[in-house]
Amino acid sequence: MEYIFRAYDVRGIINRDITAETAAGIGRAFGTHLEGRGRVVVGRDPRVTSLMFEQAFVSGLCSTGVEVHLAGMLPIPVLNFAVGRYGYDAGAYVTASHNPPEYNGVRFRRSDGTGYTHENQRVKEIFLKGEFVTPEWHSIGECVQLSTQSVLADYQAYLLERLKLERELSVVLDIGNGAAGVVAPELFRKAGAKVKTLNAQADGTFPGRKSEPTPESLADLARAVPAMGSAFGAGYDGDADRVVFVDDLGRVVQNEKIGIIIAREVLKEKGGGVVIANVECSQIVEEVLTKYGAEVKRVRVGDVFVCEAIKEYNAVFAMETSAHYFYPDFHPFDDPILISLKLATILSERGERLSEMADEIPSYPKLHRNFACDDRIKFQVVERVVQRFREMGYQPDTTDGARVVTEHGWALLRPSNTSPIIRASIEADSEEHLKELEGMVERVLEECMHA
Repeated sequence: MEYIFRAYDVRGIINRDITAETAAGIGRAFGTHLEGRGRVVVGRDPRVTSLMFEQAFVSGLCSTGVEVHLAGMLPIPVLNFAVGRYGYDAGAYVTASHNPPEYNGVRFRRSDGTGYTHENQRVKEIFLKGEFVTPEWHSIGECVQLSTQSVLADYQAYLLERLKLERELSVVLDIGNGAAGVVAPELFRKAGAKVKTLNAQADGTFPGRKSEPTPESLADLARAVPAMGSAFGAGYDGDADRVVFVDDLGRVVQNEKIGIIIAREVLKEKGGGVVIANVECSQIVEEVLTKYGAEVKRVRVGDVFVCEAIKEYNAVFAMETSAHYFYPDFHPFDDPILISLKLATILSERGERLSEMADEIPSYPKLHRNFACDDRIKFQVVERVVQRFREMGYQPDTTDGARVVTEHGWALLRPSNTSPIIRASIEADSEEHLKELEGMVERVLEECMHA
């Protein structure tokens, strides 16, 4: 069962990788990690199997003596908000994020709403050993049902205290049949926006589109935004921890450009500060934001690791190329619903079009490729890549894999945390140099895989 424990969460196919018995065992392991004490709030996404998983998981959790409060079906940023807002000792959210509907799992939260990193390893070890806290029958944890509507109302009130539109905007929200539908449309209307929705009905089979928001899956949103004369469109994933934006012309906007547009405003307000970007983010982050007083810190891929860097560097903003955004003035964790509303307030205040703002930021050719590599050797292969790059005269950044900067661009090779592949991200100042860098990456990988 070791493989269901990932770097950020626990995840697998239901009734193949994870059964109800497995879910209960994970709950017992989590409760044992918490030493059978404290209060934990649990939420879930709308997947078909989420209620089953939640009930089994909570049974295991309560059996260790932990008191559990059930928040119901809501977005993960709202669950994260509830953990800190109501003073819980920890939280858990049942989800498989943007994975296909047959997957499910759980993500653990600290008392401030941020996700587990090294603690996941401890939960995994407890689960595999099967050494659980097992109190007497009269000391099992109580299970309390919260009002989901009250939690959602508190979250909305918290954001609306500081974010409202200066003038009315029209927006299109593609909920993707996920969790965002229980809060995002109402929030935007209360903030002063005209709202149209796509795929708004929560449905864990994701009939409207794939759960992951991509240029391909957001094709309907891209058509709807200009047709409805809207300022922008926002497409969320199943648990609403990612958002991808479409501009007023119906074009999907590069994720880093959205981060830059918002970070730029935050930097102006604060007179500068640290901005976190993961190692995959475009070079445009430094190129643009340093002009506004940013000190850009690069960190490893994964929202949980970005959260830790935010605390370490007291950052004012953070972004990932995978469409996670962090606004620490509000929360220490990522929140795409907050970011969507912040973008709307910026557009309403400045009176500019998103397409114009995005086009003012430079663009460079970029590609992502996956190279098949056995799980047993992928980390060793990347270690060889680091050495090979050094032999070639580069000074690779090993924050997360091997990242090298050349005269005309950069390339990153890193082992996937979840699949038998090595991921390559490459960016250059021209298509010609992009192809040259891609060729170099292919040659180096080929050498290192067969060394």
